[in-house]
Amino acid sequence: MKLTTKLILTASLVAALSLSVSVPISYAAPSPTSDETIEVSDRYEGDSNTTRALGSTGDRIKEVSGDRGATLNKINDYATSIYNIIKLQKWREAELYLALLQNTFQQLKNEMKISNAELAQLYSNITALRSSVAAKNHQAMCDANQMTLITAKLAKHFDPQIPIEVAMLDYYGRELEIWTATENTTKLRAVSGKIRQTWEALRPSIHSHSGSTQLENFEDTLIALVEKASSPTEYSLLATPILGEVKNLRRFFQV
Repeated sequence: MKLTTKLILTASLVAALSLSVSVPISYAAPSPTSDETIEVSDRYEGDSNTTRALGSTGDRIKEVSGDRGATLNKINDYATSIYNIIKLQKWREAELYLALLQNTFQQLKNEMKISNAELAQLYSNITALRSSVAAKNHQAMCDANQMTLITAKLAKHFDPQIPIEVAMLDYYGRELEIWTATENTTKLRAVSGKIRQTWEALRPSIHSHSGSTQLENFEDTLIALVEKASSPTEYSLLATPILGEVKNLRRFFQV
């Protein structure tokens, strides 16, 4: 992020944060299922045998080793696509992506040949997502986003090249969008704290990659503003820039 762009972003956000504009509520309040405590893990170093699975959204959770990692990346892509599609009220398209996601989950089960807590949780979340999509309920956004969290946890088993915290920051950026729409400042403050916690866990990995620019862009500008935010309007102005900077972080670790 160039200095001029950073200054414009900061000035625009500060100006907007001073306005008392209410945020329109576009869907019903999400259930507490999306407010799960996240376990922040240390970064795992990737090896030379990595596969970068390309999906429709471009939002890779990370590069992971082997076929199972590629399958897991597909699940993450489909979940992210469903989240974005539901924001546009394209329910039929969401059903198509859900069918792809379910088939890919079965493929993941066959590849792993074991049952663990994360797989069971992923299956439960797919069931919930199927119900909320069928009901055309925006709870589906929460269910889809929750799935990206679970895939991040599963990725720990596949030696990811990109730190898991990057995927978690992506998850929290979408949580800002979800809770902004319901004007739930209590949830938004909690998400703000989780963003800071996850960022602190990620900082050592960024330092080890000589990422001073990334530290400046994310911490000095975005996290500082998130921590100062106090209303849904203020948080809503920050969700998109955070998600955009997470994409930059992902590219940074892929180099």
